[in-house]
Amino acid sequence: MENLEKTQIEVILDAYARGLRSNNLGEQPAPWMLHGLKILESGGKLTEEAIATINRSGGTDHPDPWFG
Repeated sequence: MENLEKTQIEVILDAYARGLRSNNLGEQPAPWMLHGLKILESGGKLTEEAIATINRSGGTDHPDPWFG
């Protein structure tokens, strides 16, 4: 069975191949998709370690409404 990061990389690579880019994802995309596409767009290589780091970084790109 594949791990989560490998599956996420496959999804990102497929989306990128179909023309999806970080600037046309719509509202509140999953951080791993957004940052994964940005890595590819900058010529980088997606690794399991990079995706794991993104996954550990938290949920959304906006502030938590309970703190502020």
